Amino acid sequence: MPAIARWLAEMPAGTRARVFIEVGEESHRQELETEADATVTWLSRDGAPAGTTDLLEQAVRSMAWLPGTVYVWAAGEAVTLKGIRRHIAVERQVPREQSHFTGYWRRAEPAPGPLEDAVPKDEEAHERLHELTDLAPGFAIRTAVTLGLFDLVRGGVSGSAELARRTGTDPSLLGALLAYLVAIGLLEADGEAHRLTPVSEELVEDDHSSDEYHLGGAQAAVDLSLSGLLHTLRTGEPGYRTAGGEWVATAMHTDERLAGSARVAVEEEARWVAPGVSGAYDWASVPALTAGGHGVGTLVNALVKAHPALRVRIAALPSELRVLDEQILDTDVSPNVELIPQTGPVPHGGSTVLVSRLLERLADEDAVLILTGAAAALPPDGTLLLVEQIRPTDPDDIDATLQHLRLACLFGSGLRSQDELSALAVRAGLRVRRCDDIGWDHRLWVLEHSAGQ
Repeated sequence: MPAIARWLAEMPAGTRARVFIEVGEESHRQELETEADATVTWLSRDGAPAGTTDLLEQAVRSMAWLPGTVYVWAAGEAVTLKGIRRHIAVERQVPREQSHFTGYWRRAEPAPGPLEDAVPKDEEAHERLHELTDLAPGFAIRTAVTLGLFDLVRGGVSGSAELARRTGTDPSLLGALLAYLVAIGLLEADGEAHRLTPVSEELVEDDHSSDEYHLGGAQAAVDLSLSGLLHTLRTGEPGYRTAGGEWVATAMHTDERLAGSARVAVEEEARWVAPGVSGAYDWASVPALTAGGHGVGTLVNALVKAHPALRVRIAALPSELRVLDEQILDTDVSPNVELIPQTGPVPHGGSTVLVSRLLERLADEDAVLILTGAAAALPPDGTLLLVEQIRPTDPDDIDATLQHLRLACLFGSGLRSQDELSALAVRAGLRVRRCDDIGWDHRLWVLEHSAGQ
């Protein structure tokens, strides 16, 4: 819903748009502001589980097609989008560069029988162990995605020699990769040619998957970081370097694809906590805010829309400010925002400073140094607002556990507990006035100078 709201808010006046939004029930409808010539159709599932109806597909198929150049954007449950994607690409013949489909999630069917039925039997243990430890499929698939191999096959390019020429690779080695992709079900061999399978079609048709599995992107670095886990466990230091031999923190200053994909991912995640940030502090009492860190553009969007009188200065590197200006900040928010080029990671200036998710990429000593600099720049009565994700206490939260390990391998940091983060602030000469739960394992710290500082 936030993405649709932004599309509508940024459409120029007079732009024709047809918008279909599926909701769980009628009460989930929202007011969506736009100057476009937009018709919004709300499709209620009337309590049916998400991902179990064809309401969206039937609505798209039955709509009156608009004349002129069309751009299609769709997001939702991955299987539900398949029929819509085929209709747009095949029946409507919309070129791929004029469409964007993202399967944010996939509905899982309950496993039949009791849980113990899913446990491998003794004779299956060895096979299960092999599946868990086999690294080859992930590397092969990511390499094929990065080469654009599946896109070429979909486009009708056939034969390993021609595919090797198009991808700039060794024909013999590419032939071996193609054979392996056939063996694991990503391609089907048809003589000298190849065809996509339902699995590889998912990679080609879902733009989110294509970005996620590209070896030059941030997600690949996050996944590959665990190759340095042994070193990190033994030393507490980062254990992963990029293919160019750089630490990820260093590479993000020079590799625009890596840095850009990381920024986009964090900004997307910030959508979930933005409402909590907006409701956790008395923003009406803040005439001007200085902000910086990761995901800060999305937070500023939410704050300015909730408090239109708020004026914001965002301080960051010029390349980061360009992304914020062109991709993140909403058009109705931009007039309230001044973008300030700055080399340091912490924004300076003003009596109220907001820093978002900066410490998760820093070791303890570096985090204390950054907070000390932020404290030194605050006026005596200033307030530093800190947004960070904490390490959950639930041992069954496997996603958070992996995130903790990956951050440690990438930056030598990891997720910290609420008490550990508060202790870093105290070491930097700050006092914790309060710490609020803003949802999704995130906290908002309200910090001020310690007595005598």
